[in-house]
Amino acid sequence: MPRVVKEEDYAARRKEILDVARRLIYIKGYEQMSIQDILDALKISKGAFYHYFDSKQALLDGLIDRMLDDGEQVLRPIVEAKNLSAIEKLRCYFDTAGRWKVAQKSFMLDLFRVWHADANDIMRQKQEAASIKRIAPMLAEIVRQGMDEGVFSTKYPEQFANMFVGLSHGFEDKLVELLL
Repeated sequence: MPRVVKEEDYAARRKEILDVARRLIYIKGYEQMSIQDILDALKISKGAFYHYFDSKQALLDGLIDRMLDDGEQVLRPIVEAKNLSAIEKLRCYFDTAGRWKVAQKSFMLDLFRVWHADANDIMRQKQEAASIKRIAPMLAEIVRQGMDEGVFSTKYPEQFANMFVGLSHGFEDKLVELLL
């Protein structure tokens, strides 16, 4: 008979596993971190882990989703603001994203050091692909609004947004390289 778990308890335990995995990735890197490391840190069984995640890859996907959820929560209200023009939304969007990173400066610097270590290449690539998939549509909404307002001109707002997010990752990589 399958185990019955309350939704809140399930979410809390899943979050706990993700928190420990994130900490271990910062310490060891994604490739060197094992599921056994997580089991040892939380003192849980393999069965308990696999109740929440099918694999190490699923765990990675969960970490990336959580990071993107945090970013989307901060940026979505700007995209949906009815009282802002497309230009104002872009300014607010980039200003808010920048302030969010500055507010977490020490964390972000630690994250960049770990994030750009060779051991985390796979995680970084997956995060970049996932962010294009989730963040670019918000930018495309702003671009389409700007097209309606007559301030932007493109036949391909989705492709423009994808390209812009991809370019921003490249810019960020170079900036981190210089900082580190």
